[in-house]
Amino acid sequence: LRFHIGGKMKQIKILKIVNMLLFLDFLIVLTSVLFYKIIPGNLNGSEMMAEMHETSGMIFGLLVLVHLTLNFKWVKMNYFTPKKK
Repeated sequence: LRFHIGGKMKQIKILKIVNMLLFLDFLIVLTSVLFYKIIPGNLNGSEMMAEMHETSGMIFGLLVLVHLTLNFKWVKMNYFTPKKK
């Protein structure tokens, strides 16, 4: 698997954007589950919160895949390369 997007600097810029989106989407996932399951009120158990949680969770999963793809070289080097003794 090789992912080339036209230079290291461009890859770093895209990774910064993906990381920011991951963080923001995580906050949406967390907030939606809190309102859906824990915080009492009109939104507790609402279909809107369930949909928001499900949709933001799917987006989070896609962003994780993009993040791992952009960092694949690092992951491969640190987790799939035998360590020298």
